[in-house]
Order: sequence, then C-alpha cells, then structure tokens
Amino acid sequence: MKRLLFVALFSILMSSCTKMLYSYYDCDDIVFTYAKQGQNMESKDIKKLMKIYEPIVEKPNGENQIPPPGAYADYAYLLFLQDRKEDAKLYFEKECLTYPESKVYIKSFMQKIGL
Repeated sequence: MKRLLFVALFSILMSSCTKMLYSYYDCDDIVFTYAKQGQNMESKDIKKLMKIYEPIVEKPNGENQIPPPGAYADYAYLLFLQDRKEDAKLYFEKECLTYPESKVYIKSFMQKIGL
C-alpha cells in the first residue's frame, strides 16, 4: 500500500514539473469556430484570426521558444487571403526553415495557391 501511495505521489509531482514545448495561447476554440465557417470568412474574421496568431508567431512561448508546427503556415495563409502575397511567402519559408520535414507539403501548397 505504501509503495502504491509513493508511486501515485511521485507521478503527480513529476507531471507538474513538465514544460510545454510550444504555446498556442489558448486559441484552439476560436480557430475551430472560424474553421467551421470555411469559405464564408469575411475580411474582419481574417483580421481577428491574424490577431490571434500574431503572438504565436512573433512571441512564441514554451521551452523551445519557437512557434508550434504549422503556426507559420497558418499565419501565412491568412496573409495570403488578405492579398499580402510577399508576406505570406516569407512566413511559408519560415515554416520550411523551422520545420524542414514540412517543406515538401508547404512547397506543394504554395504552388497550388500560386505563390
């Protein structure tokens, strides 16, 4: 019984010591709401989403101090939707540099949308 109690307490203590690798700034619910709208997003909706993503890509928290995988690409696509193609291209490139494993997909996606 003592051993079981020790294991339980040890597990609780160790789980409270973990650090987050990335920070999404609690944007999951908001992004999901907008994602359900799909093609019906208006310019004001895109601007709201961009404000949500700005701290994620500009001031990343977490242990690695880099944005989470896909954040640069999401932000780049929002820039693209606002016809800011050069800025979008820059953030797509940042995604490829930060996460080289995404390069094939990102390059293919950029080609598909005409960047």
